[in-house]
Amino acid sequence: MHMIKQALWMIAVICISMGAAAQTQAGIVRTLERPGKPSNGITGVTINVMEYPNAIVSKKGGKFSFTIPGKRQGDSYTVSRVQKKGYTLVDKQLKGRRFAYSSSVSLEIVMVADEQLEMDKKRIEDKAYDKAQKDYNQKVAALERQLKEKTISEREYRTKYEELNSNYNNYIQLIDQMAERYATTDYKGLSETNKDILACVENADLERADELINRKGSFDKREEELLKKMQLKEKSEQLSQQLQEDIDVELEDLVRDYYNKYTINAAAYRNDSAAYYLERIVRLDTTDVDMIRVTAWFIDNYLADYPRALDYYQRALVQAQEQYGELSEQAGQITEFIGLTYDHLQEQEKSLEWHLKALDIYEQTEGLLNPDAALVYTHIGRIYSQKGECEKALEYTLKGLEIRERTFEDKDHLDFSQSYNNLGVIYNQMKDYEKALVYHKKALDIRERVLGTNSDGTALSYLNIGDVYYRQEQFDSASVYLQKALDIYQLIYGSNHPTTYNALIWNGANYQRLENFEKALECFQQALNFCDNYYGEESEQSAYCCQLVATVYHQLGDIKKTIAYIQRCIDIYEKTYGPDYQAVQQLKEGIERLKGE
Repeated sequence: MHMIKQALWMIAVICISMGAAAQTQAGIVRTLERPGKPSNGITGVTINVMEYPNAIVSKKGGKFSFTIPGKRQGDSYTVSRVQKKGYTLVDKQLKGRRFAYSSSVSLEIVMVADEQLEMDKKRIEDKAYDKAQKDYNQKVAALERQLKEKTISEREYRTKYEELNSNYNNYIQLIDQMAERYATTDYKGLSETNKDILACVENADLERADELINRKGSFDKREEELLKKMQLKEKSEQLSQQLQEDIDVELEDLVRDYYNKYTINAAAYRNDSAAYYLERIVRLDTTDVDMIRVTAWFIDNYLADYPRALDYYQRALVQAQEQYGELSEQAGQITEFIGLTYDHLQEQEKSLEWHLKALDIYEQTEGLLNPDAALVYTHIGRIYSQKGECEKALEYTLKGLEIRERTFEDKDHLDFSQSYNNLGVIYNQMKDYEKALVYHKKALDIRERVLGTNSDGTALSYLNIGDVYYRQEQFDSASVYLQKALDIYQLIYGSNHPTTYNALIWNGANYQRLENFEKALECFQQALNFCDNYYGEESEQSAYCCQLVATVYHQLGDIKKTIAYIQRCIDIYEKTYGPDYQAVQQLKEGIERLKGE
């Protein structure tokens, strides 16, 4: 009995000793610090660590801790989930990242209340839209003044006007992404100067922000000093800790200023300069997966330099695979982007190959029941639709819809409208007009409720429904929807916009089939005026519209005007392609026949 007690005592001592030696990893979950809103700890946040068997819940002040048996200082652990209803994780790349286990360095997790995020995003977006519209109007007025004063030619005016419209539309697409980034910027620990710069950017006072950034000194000099410290750190391990702290602060400061410069230049439509500052970020921090991906995306969508974009996507993929693993969510998303870039290059087979790789990653990591997989299925369906392989297009698009139905509780989620819209397009291709209408009207129902009746997404649904009725030769029904689409586009974009032009052509063709020639002529004349102003009076687009106007005048019995518009079309083609162009000969023969009528 004595021996048993002694043995039990020894086991207890060993257990106590082992417990004392175990290392505890501490952490805190806190809110973003925003202007006028200090950071606070968040209780009740669920944190899952891959190597730890139980869920961890943050307590008072947002504090939490866990002990992983067998882990020593410097060993890695991985956060697999951070969740609390009504809150969003700020660092979207935190999930799957490897952290160094430490009893002295606390793990800090930052979240933002969804309500605050939406308020801040809307405020930033509204100010950016107002600023963009004001700048656009000023630039248009300046162009018109130059044309009136004859300091530029009509051709130069049209070229600059077209470029201005394109740049404005491109920047509008960036606003949401930028607002998201600035609304999730943590002000904690920032210098007063940096806080002032960010406040200026968020309030669309970009000139003031630019001035404050420039006061901080030459970028080249700041970068040179930072690189010297990086090199010194490699040579001196003794000073490495202090140097690393200095490097981290200066690197974060430079990256923030480069991103602000990117924002400022993108707002001024200086896309080459905007890309330049993104590339400087990537050059300084070659391991930031998110920034490498943003750089690739910007070059892909705004410079259309697809080989260069692919290079950055490949770099991002390598980093994602190293940091998160080859089968990580991050690697899957970048693989999908590579597929989309090959689609832009019109290399459909390679695009399919990379999309299928992305699907394989999602299947092995999270399974296929997730929104990312649904989006890939939808993209693949669209590619097959473009190739005219409707059966395969239908198969993949329906798979994407099925996943969305099983993963989204909110049946008004906009992702559903994308699936329904694409299914409508495919069934329209297959001439199954009844099903095409069902899906297009489902998409319309969601877009009307979520986006409102005057959004471009809603207008697209109206246009697609009108197209289906037109193909069925139900021209009265087509007219209702096509006219709605045109009214919305004119409200949003005005008359001088390619999207409005497209709707004018559709409406003109439908009114022509209804034998409402006055309305058809009105639509085609407006389309012609747009082409003359936007593309130029000697453009192929204007020639095409001249032919449309001519057909209506012919139906009205006005032979003189019919010949006049055909002749203008001939003049454009002869100047562009020469007198031997086949269309020129055909149109001249048409004039001769008209003269004989």
